[in-house]
This record gives sequence, C-alpha cells and structure tokens, in this order.
Amino acid sequence: MSATAVRLRGVVRNGVIVPANGVALVEGAEVEFEVLPLPFTPEEREEFAPWEAMGDDAWAMIDEWEREEHDATR
Repeated sequence: MSATAVRLRGVVRNGVIVPANGVALVEGAEVEFEVLPLPFTPEEREEFAPWEAMGDDAWAMIDEWEREEHDATR
C-alpha cells in the first residue's frame, strides 16, 4: 500500500469486511468505510414507490402520529 489514500471495495463476510479482488491490507492499517445501499428488486422498488412519492407534509403527519402514539403509551 502507498502513503496516499486508496479507495477499495469489499463485502462483509461473517461480520468482517473482506476487500475485493484479493487485496491484502497491512495488519494494523487504519481504514474508513462507507456502507453502500443494497440494490432493491423490481418488486421492492414498486412497493416503495408510493412512500418515496410522499411529500414533506405527509411525512410530517406520520412523524406527528408516531409522537402522539409514543406519548399515549407513557
């Protein structure tokens, strides 16, 4: 590895990040990582489409209902 930052990809296996393409990291190397979203199936995208189309006002109403429900159970 060089002294400059290198961007690598990998996958999680048994709770451990494994770099792709057999890249070996030096023991003790400091790393940063970003969790990328998993791709949705066409069926999942279709199911979520109405939720994604909701405006900020609708989401604010849902947040308010959840707060009211939480307060009522206290």
